[in-house]
Amino acid sequence: MASSQAKLYEEIYDEVMALPNDPHAGLMYWRLKKKSLSTTPIENLEWVNVDADFDPYDSTDEFFIDDDGLTIATPLHFTNQLKRIPRINLPSERKIMQMALNSAQAVRSGLQEYKYGFYDVVNTKT
Repeated sequence: MASSQAKLYEEIYDEVMALPNDPHAGLMYWRLKKKSLSTTPIENLEWVNVDADFDPYDSTDEFFIDDDGLTIATPLHFTNQLKRIPRINLPSERKIMQMALNSAQAVRSGLQEYKYGFYDVVNTKT
């Protein structure tokens, strides 16, 4: 199970990295992709890093309005999502793959330190 999830994680990461340089490309990609992903918690997986001090409900400075009046996510949004998702969600296929999306989006924004692989995000429970 974990190996197929790891493969899917890498596929999604690579697909997001290959998206056009458009501020809404990741959002449009995710709106379609998430429909095919299960929301059922995966009982044998646990989040690797959970920042207990992070406020998952604070989205200050995560978005701005561009000249066309469109809402654009900032790099902070992607890095905060990597902290937010494990704080408020159990691991599920959809949430794990959303971590792949946000990791790739952070890297695309120039934040190489957020290049997370599957096992940087979840581990098998012991």
